Amino acid sequence: MSKEPVVIGLDIGSQTIKILGAVKDDNSDLYRVQFFEEVPTLGFSRGRIKDEKILTKKIIELFEKIEEKYNTKIESVIVNISGSRLELMNNKASVSVGGANGKVSEVDKERVLEDVKAVILGNNKKVLKVFPKEWSLDGEKDIADPFGLQGIRLGLEASILSCFSSDREILENIILNSGAFVEDIIPTPFADANALLDDTQKELGVLLIDIGFGTTSMVVYEDGKLVDLAIFPVGSSHITNDIAIGLQTEIDIAEKIKLDYGLPESSNKKIQIHLPTFLSDEDLDEEIKIGKKGENCLIFTEKNLKDIIAPRMSEIFDLIKERLKKMNKEKLPAGIVITGGGSKLKGLQEFAKKEFKLPCKIGQPSKFIGFERNDPSYSTVCGLVLTEGEFEEDRVPDKKGFLKKFKDFIDNIIP
Repeated sequence: MSKEPVVIGLDIGSQTIKILGAVKDDNSDLYRVQFFEEVPTLGFSRGRIKDEKILTKKIIELFEKIEEKYNTKIESVIVNISGSRLELMNNKASVSVGGANGKVSEVDKERVLEDVKAVILGNNKKVLKVFPKEWSLDGEKDIADPFGLQGIRLGLEASILSCFSSDREILENIILNSGAFVEDIIPTPFADANALLDDTQKELGVLLIDIGFGTTSMVVYEDGKLVDLAIFPVGSSHITNDIAIGLQTEIDIAEKIKLDYGLPESSNKKIQIHLPTFLSDEDLDEEIKIGKKGENCLIFTEKNLKDIIAPRMSEIFDLIKERLKKMNKEKLPAGIVITGGGSKLKGLQEFAKKEFKLPCKIGQPSKFIGFERNDPSYSTVCGLVLTEGEFEEDRVPDKKGFLKKFKDFIDNIIP
């Protein structure tokens, strides 16, 4: 049995809360799944916590289920943060190289990283992560890592990802009140990217879209660097609501129509649904399914359905296209990867190709052994596990890190 510690991801979504525990495989870059469970979400909507007590109760229920079923106590988790109040902005900073030997040290790098964080966020926002875009030394740019180089002035251009302080504090309180420690907090789009994108895609230029239940997120990479990240308060549940209103039917019927028929070809082909049996999983006789003489039936055409779904999908994609246009990133060679529960909509891939005029594919996690759910709705929870140790910001440093910083400090004083 592997001695590697179990890495635990907790994905809090608008529809379900998912928990995944996995260990790194000794012989590959894959992870072996130890447990997976999910429960319906309550107290959370459109990427934001609405009721702290109810959400805490659901997470405790999930933790207890893991302990009872797998004999594993949840002590710490890597959890996602979502919501439209995540913000990415750019900033620059520079510092004088402080070492007596004139070489850039880790202390110098940390000093400029701290300075670049000094953007005007306001009292209600907190820095989640700094993404270095370009290091410079005495005016020389495009330096991959300035450590050990001789120079006078060290500069950094970076992207700063921030969130509402209250969102983060409430999230941490909920996990602590559920009996666990927050190992790290990862924005949903970043977790998705770790699960689905490779270095080549990030280098060429790629757009990743996660269509969730209550929100849609996007993240853009180019030249191997994070270019943009945004979350919009509209998701697949809005499509379900549109279908319910447009076809004048109940919400659970509308959800199943969405999943079964998706974005059909625009035609007058008739679809007839026998309402009393439509939600049944039983293998019923076709005559019973469609009803006798159209009794208790919902009748519509493929064109009717497409005319309901397409405008909402276009609205979501227009928000993303507008963002890309502002950055002049409308042509990305690696194309688009779409994930999340909403990406299971039939016909979505072709629809997205036409909308963006770029290659497009549906992304689903594949780096896990013993996880049969090859499903795009599990991208985030898988990405949280894969992000272990890569996103730490303002966390307790380990002893080795402390000793290294102390040595750099001494080197700065003594030539």
